[in-house]
Amino acid sequence: MPVTSFQRVTEYLSHEELWMLLGRSLKYIFRPRPKLRIVRDTPPGEPLVSVIIPTFNRSNVLRMAIHSVLWQTEQDFELLVVGDGCADDSEAVTNDFGDARIRWHNLPSNSGHQSAPVNAGLAMSRGRYIAFLGHDDIWHPDHLRTLLRAIVSTPADIASSLTEMIGPRGTNYRLVHGIYPATGYDAVKCLPPSGLMLTREVYERIGEWRDYRTIWRNPECEFGYQAFLEGFRFVSTNELTVFKFNSALRKNCYIEKPWHEQKAYLERIRSEPWFLLKEMLAVAWVHLRRLPIEAPIFPPPPSPHTPGWQITQYRKMRGLE
Repeated sequence: MPVTSFQRVTEYLSHEELWMLLGRSLKYIFRPRPKLRIVRDTPPGEPLVSVIIPTFNRSNVLRMAIHSVLWQTEQDFELLVVGDGCADDSEAVTNDFGDARIRWHNLPSNSGHQSAPVNAGLAMSRGRYIAFLGHDDIWHPDHLRTLLRAIVSTPADIASSLTEMIGPRGTNYRLVHGIYPATGYDAVKCLPPSGLMLTREVYERIGEWRDYRTIWRNPECEFGYQAFLEGFRFVSTNELTVFKFNSALRKNCYIEKPWHEQKAYLERIRSEPWFLLKEMLAVAWVHLRRLPIEAPIFPPPPSPHTPGWQITQYRKMRGLE
């Protein structure tokens, strides 16, 4: 069923949260501009961080996601790019970087959700810590460093960054996820995978992401919920380091394959010292003025806990069904 109407979102940030975001963005003005770093020889030993990018037939945005990993200030990582039965040039794009830390693996068939390639990446991973990145999302260069600092210094089992959810032009969709309430992480709210880092112990105890057709929560949300129930400790960096261009907000994006938004953000991060401050001012403009934030309306499930319903609606929106 195609999405033909929109609803207004009312998840506005408080004045205190906006001031926090604006204040934390100032220090990035003085950081050196990011540089792409290519490692030609295989590093000795095991990596500190395993980065997993699940992907499916979006090689143009995949190239930019990989770029945002390679310019990280924390360089002790391996990058596992796992295709969900890709039939385009994603493998060639991945290998084109020529970095010895990158490994490509393609599943023999398409599973319909990132959980299958994520699970393949988890099985391949060797790092002490594991981080995830959507193939159409972009990391700020300090992303891994701020996550590591938070997870080690707390200490915690799972660290999350702040993630800006960016909707199409004209929707005013600029939501920031990852700000915890005063009582700590709220397990009911899902943390975007592109902002997560977890210790290997979390994966070893919780296990794989579950198939979306067997659960009513999204697999990434179910994984986080189970981690919370197991008593793992969560910490937020309170730093905005992820820019997410949610495909469920962009009709037929897997057919039309747009890439201009990711390209623009990559270039702005590279060239503008004031990038984060300007981005936060744009978020504040929407939230302080209570501008109408529009999001697609999806059909309700037959029952509240219908397995796989939400993912199926997202797939239709993206042009995959």
